[in-house]
Amino acid sequence: MFSRWISFWRHRRQARERQALEELKARYHAFRIFLENNGCALELIGAIDGALDVADDVEVRSLGEELRSISGELVDGLNMVSGDRHLELYAVHARLFEAIGRQTVMLDQAPVEAPYCLFLNEIDPALSRQIGTKAAILARLRRMGLPVPDGFVITTQAGRCFLNGAQLSGSLRDLLRSVASGQADPGITADRIREGILRAPLSEDFRKAFNAGWGKLGGEGPLAVSARSSGVAEDRPDHSFAGQFLSVLNITSPAALMQAYKEVLASGFSARAIAYRLNAKLPLADFNMAVLCQVMLDARCAGVLLTCDPSFPDNGRMLVSAVPGLGTLAVGGAAPADLYRPSREGNSLHLQDAHIAEKTDYEAPDPRGGLRRLQVPEPDRRAALLSAEELKELVRFGRIIENLEGLPQDIEWAITRQGALQILQARPLRLATLGQGRAAAAGGTPLASGACASPGIAVGRVRVARSVEELEAASQGSQGPLILLMPQGIIDAAPHLCNFEGVIVEAGNPADHLACIAREFRIPMVTGTPMAAEVIGEGRWVLLDADHGQVLEAPEHVRSQATAGGRRANPIQAACSRRIPLDSLRGRLRELTVPLNLTDAYGPTFSLNECRSVHDLVRLAHEMAVLAMFDAGDRVMAQAGGLLKPVDIGVPFHFLVVDLGGALSSVSHRPVLGKTDIRSTPLAAVCEGLVTPELSWHSPASAAAMGGLFSRAMLDARSARPVGSFNYALAARDYLNLNARVEFHFAMLDTVCSRNRHANYIRFRFKGGGTGGEQCQRRARFVCEVLEANGFFSTVARDMVTASLAAAPRDLIRERLVMLGRLLGFSRLLDAAMTDDRMPHRLAHAFLEGRYFVRAGVDDPAEASQA
Repeated sequence: MFSRWISFWRHRRQARERQALEELKARYHAFRIFLENNGCALELIGAIDGALDVADDVEVRSLGEELRSISGELVDGLNMVSGDRHLELYAVHARLFEAIGRQTVMLDQAPVEAPYCLFLNEIDPALSRQIGTKAAILARLRRMGLPVPDGFVITTQAGRCFLNGAQLSGSLRDLLRSVASGQADPGITADRIREGILRAPLSEDFRKAFNAGWGKLGGEGPLAVSARSSGVAEDRPDHSFAGQFLSVLNITSPAALMQAYKEVLASGFSARAIAYRLNAKLPLADFNMAVLCQVMLDARCAGVLLTCDPSFPDNGRMLVSAVPGLGTLAVGGAAPADLYRPSREGNSLHLQDAHIAEKTDYEAPDPRGGLRRLQVPEPDRRAALLSAEELKELVRFGRIIENLEGLPQDIEWAITRQGALQILQARPLRLATLGQGRAAAAGGTPLASGACASPGIAVGRVRVARSVEELEAASQGSQGPLILLMPQGIIDAAPHLCNFEGVIVEAGNPADHLACIAREFRIPMVTGTPMAAEVIGEGRWVLLDADHGQVLEAPEHVRSQATAGGRRANPIQAACSRRIPLDSLRGRLRELTVPLNLTDAYGPTFSLNECRSVHDLVRLAHEMAVLAMFDAGDRVMAQAGGLLKPVDIGVPFHFLVVDLGGALSSVSHRPVLGKTDIRSTPLAAVCEGLVTPELSWHSPASAAAMGGLFSRAMLDARSARPVGSFNYALAARDYLNLNARVEFHFAMLDTVCSRNRHANYIRFRFKGGGTGGEQCQRRARFVCEVLEANGFFSTVARDMVTASLAAAPRDLIRERLVMLGRLLGFSRLLDAAMTDDRMPHRLAHAFLEGRYFVRAGVDDPAEASQA
């Protein structure tokens, strides 16, 4: 009977343990799904921000529905992870999206107010999607003082308004959908689209905008302009669309410009443009076409400058073509052209190296409008079109544009009859044999590369910040433009972004919280630049080309201009003043979706009551989910029992493991497991560090350390993540939650180490010691210095260190986990050695150099570490 009673309770306990394990596994898998959804939600918020910028209301509605679904799944996932401790977030989610729904309905009913015309001098980088790539590049070059003809842009939003007002958008989508599915002929479809666009009337607002632009550009005198396409997808490194769209030249009246505008717009749906999009696997129904209108030049000669010779890209030369008159015959290849191959350094300009063609025809503006073809006078047919000085000036401008754009360039130019060189177009030059490193070198000395998180170009001196204290110090008291460089995109940096021209992040990704803030403030930002701080260094002048994900050495002339310009104004205010004037409904939609108000996870305002946007909701849910997993072990230990597997790795660091799936060998039945039984990537990495041979695991404690034994009870009970007293690990194949006590200090570690770098992170906390408070605080400074040197963003509060590393590649996460294992062993009893304020730095230096043997309590542990 007694045996049956024992058996009953044993089975009951085992059933309870199995249930606890299943619940813990479910929580873990819900957490992994949560991390994926969190990344998707941040990407959607960034996309909505961009769609609001260009007033693409159809896209805003579509993205908003996706965000509603994904953010709802985030709230579900948080409650699964936390055991339904955040049910009130459902009400916040419903309130936010109810308000967004009301604004969307009102937006559908509101009249459209769009900026039809923007002058090149008024264009800001934040407006790039409104004006297309070609106009954005020329506006940037003009802003940097390069000779670009004046003009204005009919925006992409204006084009969509024209198509919507003429009720063409729906029919165009249907026609192009038929082409994409193979049910319609591209040529016939293109003709139908062109006829519809040319027949459609322009509204009175359009006519007023055209007349106002014409009058402002020409003043009181005669005026002739060109009208050229400037698509958002055009003139980019991956898709140039070269020659696919129509250009109309020498337009001499506003009425002719209105007709030319419709011709250029229709060319975006021509048979050859449709074929190009099909071959490039691009969407056919792309209505993001702006039209660039510029003053026509009376050109003596014109042509194309390629800043690398495409035939021999490594020969250190450029290639220049030149034809008399306008450059139409040069870009079309319809007439003989002079060819020059000057040195890229400008030190070899001998015209005897040039090929001088026999010129016969050229094109020039017709006084009645349009172009006319003329004969080249007989004496000029064999004459070189460019002098050595003109060629030298072309080379100089080519190098400047390369430095600004960060890639080899295909540049259209013209020289007026008065001898003035003008830049008409610049696009990235695609060279099949040019590697990425060579391409970067063509734009200046490459220092680092990564992914564009927020577009734009910035110049400044680098300030490295690895902690909140360094971030605050870098934000104050420095003259001149600054570029912030951080180990990761920590959200605590958000309030300080206004003090920097641009941001470089070694880890992180374009979908993280700080990237969203950078886009909101219109601050260029590049993420995923490993070892950037080590390569670039403090105080170096750099040119941050976020558009191409590059960090380059800033050329001297760029530094001078940046220094003369001083530091940027507060970008929050500047962005608001420069942003496209969206109506109040779109502004309210942005307020409900994009801004991030919850930036300080440890501050009193980080609460449910301060959730004023969907971004706030996503941020709060993420922090609470990580918290729930961080302390999940404490809640399961009471029911753990037989779930705990003891592990002995050969050093006096013993812990128990709860296998959430794939953490331990499934074939081992030994009562105590060893290193070879560990299958969890992060747990194996920590153990690898713990068993480093040089670590002083068997050194005796000093008298000083023994005198402070009471410090073992120093726990951070008031924190959201209290330091516990269990030595255990919750582990899966790529997840680890470790709560450890090493002698008299406590450490907590939570990490994901997977193939998906966007889901990867390390959260680490270190506290306590065996001596008095001052020595424990010195050890905390030592730990902080080591962590910051390894790319962690850290804070210190008395004897407690909190550090994090996010969005890093798996190999880097694993390497840092090995380091943390060594740090746990190295730090054992180390507070006893902290006899003066020099010790933290000396010991950190020893650790970072790989000198791990330190015996606690010696007179000079830095010297002992060399034993």
